[in-house]
Amino acid sequence: MIDTALAGKVLKPTALIYSLLAALYWIFFLSPGDGDEGLMALYLDESKIKGFYWLIQAGNFSIPFSLLAYPLSLLFPSYLALRFSSLLGAVFLYFYLDKALNFKSKNFRIHLLFYLSSGSFLLGTNDNLLFCLLTVFFTEVYLVLVKRQERVPRYALISMVTALFTRQMAVIYLPVILAGLFLVYFRKKIFWKEYQAIIVSSLFWFGLNLPSIQANGFISFDNKDTKSQLGMTWVQRQYLSQLSANEGEIPQFSHVTWEETYKYVQENGQESLPRTSLEALVFDPILTLKEFIKDFGFMIYSGFRQCGLAVFFPVLGIWLFFKSGNKGIGYLSLSQLFLMLAISFIIISYVEIRWLAPVFIMGLIGLQESIRSKQVPVQMDLINQLTLLALSLYGFYRYVTLIQNTEVFQSFL
Repeated sequence: MIDTALAGKVLKPTALIYSLLAALYWIFFLSPGDGDEGLMALYLDESKIKGFYWLIQAGNFSIPFSLLAYPLSLLFPSYLALRFSSLLGAVFLYFYLDKALNFKSKNFRIHLLFYLSSGSFLLGTNDNLLFCLLTVFFTEVYLVLVKRQERVPRYALISMVTALFTRQMAVIYLPVILAGLFLVYFRKKIFWKEYQAIIVSSLFWFGLNLPSIQANGFISFDNKDTKSQLGMTWVQRQYLSQLSANEGEIPQFSHVTWEETYKYVQENGQESLPRTSLEALVFDPILTLKEFIKDFGFMIYSGFRQCGLAVFFPVLGIWLFFKSGNKGIGYLSLSQLFLMLAISFIIISYVEIRWLAPVFIMGLIGLQESIRSKQVPVQMDLINQLTLLALSLYGFYRYVTLIQNTEVFQSFL
């Protein structure tokens, strides 16, 4: 009979090999993309000619991320600089979470390593920096709620503020951020040093964004080049893409062009597509409901492949919260469930599973805490390890196949 110790001995080397293959594929073998990574690489290339000031003034590049990626781009090709930035973020998260949580669990380290080796963390975009910043804040809030520390450290508050200047999609996490602040400070006085950390960091990032604000009227994020959009919005393009995919006109998980979006609006009228996310929600309620169900199912499937049983933690966590009243477990589980539901509901087009990385990490933390504190049967640890072992073996096979089919690998033959 397989026991937890034996499963751990088999899982550790398997997960390590899987992680190594994943890092090799995402950083060195994957061809430079034409999505966010490709666009950011182009901006970095142009900044090498026009200078760093141009990069922050153009308004198309996250300034916190630029402070990390731009120096690396002077040493490596831009797409590699972006990927190395993400790799550094993944390494930081591994050591930060291991030290901050201090679970002293080899199984947690393996689970964390397995998840951090996914494309969610190794793709060369500013997403990874956002995930790092949010994870630091959420982890420190959790540690206060479970009474392992008295206050949220100032560096976590600075991380929270910096996240809001890193990528616009941080706004989706605002309810979880505000809930964390409320739970921590509901009956506590906020110290001046904590106010100071928030105010000074906000002013610092606002100051660095002044060139973009003066030139463009907005903060420099990962704003797409609007010249090619022909007056259309991303919501219009994504909505039409989903309609076209549902009709079988384009493959799932792909987009129509800006030209096709413009042509559709010209032929069918300005009201034929929603321009904002709010309009998209109520534009066709039946379609919204169908896409919500489909996106939520896809989220569970893809989330399970990336982080195993942690994707189901809200079910366990909410039950434990009502059973024991543990605020930390309640915060982790309800935050994860809220974001999973919100993103499934808001996004009419396909969901990028990496958007959920911070709350999936919360799921990992909650699952490990439940096992460590023996709030769940001991068999849960074994089931979790066997699940990760199966996923690691499958991932090993997938990455070997993917690497063999890349142009880089073929060039060695």
